[in-house]
Amino acid sequence: MLDGQNTKGMVDWAEKIAKKTIEDKFNPLTTSQIRNIYGTVKKLEMAGDHEDVLPKLILLKPKLAYAVGRHNKVKGLEILRDVLGSAIDLVAEKKEPRFQNFCRFFEAILAYHKAEGGK
Repeated sequence: MLDGQNTKGMVDWAEKIAKKTIEDKFNPLTTSQIRNIYGTVKKLEMAGDHEDVLPKLILLKPKLAYAVGRHNKVKGLEILRDVLGSAIDLVAEKKEPRFQNFCRFFEAILAYHKAEGGK
């Protein structure tokens, strides 16, 4: 998916993930929790320094782990950590064009999360 071969599959997968993140009505993943992580990714995308992207992207994994530890009742955050962690590993194997597709994938998750009623 991150190679850009299956855009529809990537969008469908993002929608499924977004729905999963808000299933727990008592402790749903909030938009601000997603945006905190998404903001870091967006800064990397806009920086344009492609040599520095990968190390900073990999450092997003501990940030995700910290967020899960801090909000340990939010199962949607665990889902996001697992999905994005796996995607980051795939980007590390072959940075371009996977990084750009990773950014689009994450943006789709955020959009569907909001569309599904994420607060």
